[in-house]
Amino acid sequence: MALTEWLLSLGSRDAHRKLLEEAGSLPAAAWRLAKARCVTAPMPSEVPTTRELRGAAREIARHAGLGDEVPTGTVLASECEAMGLLVIG
Repeated sequence: MALTEWLLSLGSRDAHRKLLEEAGSLPAAAWRLAKARCVTAPMPSEVPTTRELRGAAREIARHAGLGDEVPTGTVLASECEAMGLLVIG
């Protein structure tokens, strides 16, 4: 599935929860979502920013029923970097 199609599929029921389960953690799921958005943006980038990462984490948490509280962008970025996932500060 192309990234654009995958992003559109997030509108379906339980898609965010499935993403979270597949990724194994909120930081990893947020990174996948943020990176997909970066790559498909009008001015593409391969590495999401901490702001994009936190926004993706908030979206996933909200749609997966985890509430509105998510770690700061710095904490999410540190956790992603520990997994080898690059984030721009």
